[in-house]
Amino acid sequence: MRPSFYDPDSPDEQEVALPSASRITLSSNTYLQPPLTRRGTGPGMIAFLPPPSVYKVNTEKTLDPEPVQKWAEEGFAVLGVTCGGGEGWSIEEVLTKGIEALLSLKELDTRDKFALYVYELDVLQEVLLQIQEVKDSRLSCIVAVGDPESLQPELLPSIPMYIHIPPTASHSRVVNIASHKFSKSPYFLLPQCADYAPGEATLAHSRVLKFLRKILGGPNFDIEAIWEEHTYFEFEVRSVAKTMGTMVAEPYVNHVPTMTGGVGRKALNAFYRDHFIFANPADTTMIPVSRTVGSDRIVDEFIFRLTHNRVVDWLLPGVPPTGRLLEIPMMGVINIRGDRLYHEHIWWDQATTLSQAGILPSQVPYPTPEGPKKLRLPVSGVESARMLINEMDGKSNEMLKSSWGIQDA
Repeated sequence: MRPSFYDPDSPDEQEVALPSASRITLSSNTYLQPPLTRRGTGPGMIAFLPPPSVYKVNTEKTLDPEPVQKWAEEGFAVLGVTCGGGEGWSIEEVLTKGIEALLSLKELDTRDKFALYVYELDVLQEVLLQIQEVKDSRLSCIVAVGDPESLQPELLPSIPMYIHIPPTASHSRVVNIASHKFSKSPYFLLPQCADYAPGEATLAHSRVLKFLRKILGGPNFDIEAIWEEHTYFEFEVRSVAKTMGTMVAEPYVNHVPTMTGGVGRKALNAFYRDHFIFANPADTTMIPVSRTVGSDRIVDEFIFRLTHNRVVDWLLPGVPPTGRLLEIPMMGVINIRGDRLYHEHIWWDQATTLSQAGILPSQVPYPTPEGPKKLRLPVSGVESARMLINEMDGKSNEMLKSSWGIQDA
């Protein structure tokens, strides 16, 4: 039987350890981060990062981790290099000693292909030059920020390249170079930078991840299975600890209509414990409608079905139980990072939820120059859920008829 309340002494509520792997310092400007996934192994990446002196530091807190941790959470073994300053390893040493350092890791599972990611615009030409100098065929692809048109033609790499280009640049016509534009600063990818652009950075990350997986052959994960595991612990086992154990170090959940959920591990853990996992009625079910699976995201359409026989404060905050059966069309956008969840964006039609609960009137007073009238609200009930499941179970355009809109009082 599923638990109906939180019991901290339950075997299912013992803390699940997060993946952990300490960074290894190689020089004053270079360190090695093994993968931070439950699998614990992955391919290698070298990331060239700008020094803090070249950008304005972001004073606002973000959940998005800095690049080395983020790519480690995606399943990469990452060699992080801070550019500039003249100390530590040179770019040539990074491409030689760095590869050997990656190869020394037992967690490295792909030993004949490595990716380069150049976040620092000023060193791109030097990196491309050194790629030609070291002549290491294991350097398989490069991702960078910059303008291909500004590069010396003889330095354009023979290996596949993905480049984030400024808004004034033209998309590359070179066969092995893919590009997408960013809108403002070349440091838009860096959460530690004041020019960080979360939406653009998210989209760019997904595109780059797909590019890297194609070239390196991984890391690949069954993200559907990861999502199913998460919901199993959430709705069937009803375990806060095991649900949180399927998520990255700092995840978040946002129920968009009610702005409930939690941002960060501590807040989300409290939300799951106090307002979600044990707050759903016993007959709660999710009826699947469709699922779209991308490189790092799942989009789920489903009907959330429950009897409103208790306060469900994430769905109808503060609304006393109505005893009504609710069938709510919902959609979830689930971001998977590596083999763990980063976030859930959950959307639904709050108007039909209120209507089905019997607390939203079908008509409201509406003043007009001719005098008081009523406005029939364009809100559907359970029929919207039924037509989502079966397009033949309902009629389109009913609200376009004269019986809707402004009516005589």
